Amino acid sequence: MPALLLTSVLATFLIGLVMGGLSCRYISARRRRREVATSETAPQELVFEGDQLVSTSASARVALSPEDLEDGPLPRLTQRLSELFPQFSLAFAAARRERTSFELTEKTTTGPIKVTVNCDGRLCAFKIEGLPDLLASRILLDRAVSEENERELAVLRGTVSTSPSIIWRENRLGETDWVNSSYMALVDKLDETPQTGWPPSRLFEGASITVPGEAPHPRRSPITLADGATRWYDVTSFGHKNSTLHFATDTSKTVQAEEALRNFMQTLTQTFASLPIGLAIFDRTRQLQLFNPALLDLTTLEPEWLASRPTLYDFINRLREKRMLPERKDFRDWRAKINELDKLAVNGTYAETWVLPTGQTYKVTGRPHPEGAVAFLIEDISAEISLTRKFRRELELSQSLLDNLPDAIAVFDADGNQVLSNDAYCTLWDIDPELVLGQASIVEATRQWQDKSLPTPIWGDIREFVGHSGDRAEWFGTVDLVDGRQLVCQLMPLAGGATLASFADAKVVTRPAMEFAQAAL
Repeated sequence: MPALLLTSVLATFLIGLVMGGLSCRYISARRRRREVATSETAPQELVFEGDQLVSTSASARVALSPEDLEDGPLPRLTQRLSELFPQFSLAFAAARRERTSFELTEKTTTGPIKVTVNCDGRLCAFKIEGLPDLLASRILLDRAVSEENERELAVLRGTVSTSPSIIWRENRLGETDWVNSSYMALVDKLDETPQTGWPPSRLFEGASITVPGEAPHPRRSPITLADGATRWYDVTSFGHKNSTLHFATDTSKTVQAEEALRNFMQTLTQTFASLPIGLAIFDRTRQLQLFNPALLDLTTLEPEWLASRPTLYDFINRLREKRMLPERKDFRDWRAKINELDKLAVNGTYAETWVLPTGQTYKVTGRPHPEGAVAFLIEDISAEISLTRKFRRELELSQSLLDNLPDAIAVFDADGNQVLSNDAYCTLWDIDPELVLGQASIVEATRQWQDKSLPTPIWGDIREFVGHSGDRAEWFGTVDLVDGRQLVCQLMPLAGGATLASFADAKVVTRPAMEFAQAAL
């Protein structure tokens, strides 16, 4: 029994000891929570001797952190209060100088803030109410705002990390202090051994330091990879605070396309270089983009001026100054026709012959090109025009000689079509030359002859002679007309399968006249 009693007493003592300890800790924790809660609402009092903090209230001790006390709290407190009260700096300086006190009050969204300062000798006492975050380093953030900022930061980091553009930052000394993952991936492609040190290898030499607000500096830079391939990048730099941000975009395909275009243009230039026809291609804005050497020879325009890419309007004006345009009484008419020329060229219907004051003759043709471009072809046809004129004069002379012969003469080609006749022929057979020339065949001609003559088998012989493709010999025959006259018909083979048919009055027929007609043809 005594043992049992002793055990019970010991158990009761231990339980009481444990409960007492827990109660003390609970009371201490509750007291600390009460102090913190009280410090958020109670005025914060601080006393400074000179610039040194010598005394604080309990609420001020809770509001201050160790880092707030490292550099001296008075300058930071003065800066903090000056942000809230613009007149605080002047008032505080006057209070310290004159050893007086002052009071400032400001209404905010979180409640009123009141500051009371009392300076007496070297001591200055601050009493601050309604400002729980006493110094700037103790800024309290709302949890929702903090989480939203973290989510936004995660999105920004993920965007920069997965961006295909190469991004890096350099400080004012030109040293790289940050890169994204695309930058490091390209660094690994330059060297088969992965790089682990910092800073990473510089990819683009000569990166410029850009002042904030200054226009970006775009440039194109090549990079040779470890496998020997070359990539091209467009690098753009932006000034940002005390550093420069650089963005590099892979433009290798663009460079390849530009190179292919240059090669194609060189091929076209070499092809057109030997073309005797002058070529001028204007783009959709009507600026000259391509021309060949023949254009220089035909227009006498300077290659330097053409290389400056003049407009179509300037091109026409320059040709006028060089007297390479047909003479016009009023050049304003030309100006009005430039738009028409442009429109017709786009439709592919512009074609004109320019007779120049120098005596040359140019054939100018407009042709549409893709993407709204227009090409003009200038061809010197002076020799062709001269030959045509000479041929026309010879034809006119031959026709004049035939018209002066007394015998009726008609010429048929190898297909039996009438291609030539003289005035005597049209008068004899009462035929309009403009209606039958080049249209009447030997069959129609013999039908007309037969209508004005007595029956005779000679017309069939003539049709057979004209249509014969083998060797032929000259022959004669006579026919009697219905008016009583007798004609001598002479068939003579000509070069190329053509045939000359001559009709003469039997009373006045002369052999020299036939020979003269043959010589004229």
